[in-house]
Amino acid sequence: MKKIMIAVAILFAFTANAQKKDTIYAAASLNKATVYYGYGADLQHSSKVNLVNGMQELIIDNVSLYPDINTLQISCPENVTILSYQHRIFTKPTLPKPPTAPSKMYDTIKLLQKQIGGINNEININDDQIRRIESLIVNNFTTPDKKNISSDELVKLTTFYTDKIKNIKQRIFDLQEKRTDINNKIIELNARLNQLAEAEIPIVQPKPTGQLILQVMSAAPGMVNFDFNYFTRNAGWTPTYDIRVKSIDNSFKIVYKALLTQTTGLNWNGIKLNLSTSNPNQGNTIPLLSPLYVQLYAPIIYNAVTTTGYAAASRVPMMQEDMISKDNESNFVMTKKALNNNNTFDVADHLTLKESQLNTNFEINLPYDIPSDGAAYSVNIKEEKILVNYQHIAIPKLDNDAFLIAQIDRWDSLSLLPGQANIIMDNVYLGKSYLDPNTTEDTLSLSLGRDKRIAIDRKLLKDYKSTKRGEFKTEVFTYEITIKNNKKQAVDMNVKDQYPISQTKEVEVLLTEDDQANINTETGILNWNIHLKPGESKKIRFSYQLKYPKNKLIQELR
Repeated sequence: MKKIMIAVAILFAFTANAQKKDTIYAAASLNKATVYYGYGADLQHSSKVNLVNGMQELIIDNVSLYPDINTLQISCPENVTILSYQHRIFTKPTLPKPPTAPSKMYDTIKLLQKQIGGINNEININDDQIRRIESLIVNNFTTPDKKNISSDELVKLTTFYTDKIKNIKQRIFDLQEKRTDINNKIIELNARLNQLAEAEIPIVQPKPTGQLILQVMSAAPGMVNFDFNYFTRNAGWTPTYDIRVKSIDNSFKIVYKALLTQTTGLNWNGIKLNLSTSNPNQGNTIPLLSPLYVQLYAPIIYNAVTTTGYAAASRVPMMQEDMISKDNESNFVMTKKALNNNNTFDVADHLTLKESQLNTNFEINLPYDIPSDGAAYSVNIKEEKILVNYQHIAIPKLDNDAFLIAQIDRWDSLSLLPGQANIIMDNVYLGKSYLDPNTTEDTLSLSLGRDKRIAIDRKLLKDYKSTKRGEFKTEVFTYEITIKNNKKQAVDMNVKDQYPISQTKEVEVLLTEDDQANINTETGILNWNIHLKPGESKKIRFSYQLKYPKNKLIQELR
């Protein structure tokens, strides 16, 4: 019991002396930013600090406003011990003094702000007392010789510590209430100053800054280097591409770029960028399958309204089997990075590509300025000249234009991510497409745009048949597709169409003519691969028959 009381006395003596510790101020330099695909970034800082011998408080400026403090990692020399750390958002008070405003009001505000600083210091000291008391409780109540302490002594100790913590917490509460009252007085004084100066000198609100507050113990005075990094969600990048095609030699170049944005509250000036394809915001836990139970279901009668959708004008219209929305339109404002943009400069010369089992990192050894304004800045990553096969695709049921498609083999070595692509042919901007590498196919297809020099017409022939026999009605539909190549070069085309698939036994569908199409019987998709010489025209014809009860109606199919 005597040992415990001595330890408590030492604790309060140490806490009392804590008020005398020095406060050291330093600024952090942002050296590198690892920006993750989607959103998230890891910021790496360094700071040189002139420490004194012993216990001191270190305040480091120029830190992000929104770090994930749980990810903070700090390194320093072995003779320096970091006891605790915290993050805060600090706004430096700057009050312009209009000629007509009374100077006493400014003096009062400064005095009140000084009182708030003293209150904050007292709150920190009391918080430190609580942590130390809790540490003593753990160390003394869980020691091996705790059996030597009688039950009465344990009760007394528990009562003593409980009362002490209760008093300290009550003191903290009173200080917080006092701080709130003082803040309200400062707000009132600032409001009066605004009224006095609204026509003369506007009050410029200072920008907040992030600060790290460290409690450190140094074994010797001198200049010390601190390096630290942390994760923040207020930054990220998305890929975008320039597809450059030259018709004279059919060359194909893909320019890999990143649209980078950040709102960390900290301007990135002259930093090195590392663009990572990983996303730390996604969960890393393997999903688990739960039992899937089946039960009877009583359906609700409803009216189904179907509409026919068209894909965006810059992309190939899709048949129902692959009618998956691939629109990922971005409203980013593209702002070019202010770098020396001449013909001899190539970012690839300063790029290091590092691949691991889970991600790819593009490390760019160039200084970049990225303001914390939420705008999207375009950063060039690399250029690749690749071999592609060109083909025209047409789906005249949905669109009468032919689309030029680039088919990319061995695309998995390009480290591509889903993103928009600007199509530029012979230095002329043709529009946007979408590059989606999330496919299991060996070949990656990219729509380059419409080719107006290929004329296509699809029509339902008028001589379709309709007969009634017994309880059933039979209809035959015949379609004719005409394609003409008005180009000076021959083209290879893939033409798609479809016939209906029955989902009920009452309706029978029979494909009676297919004109040698490749048929997918599960989806009803018809594919024709044709070759057209310059100026050549070809016709494709297919027919199907419907048989259904004559007293029933079927959905319009034309």
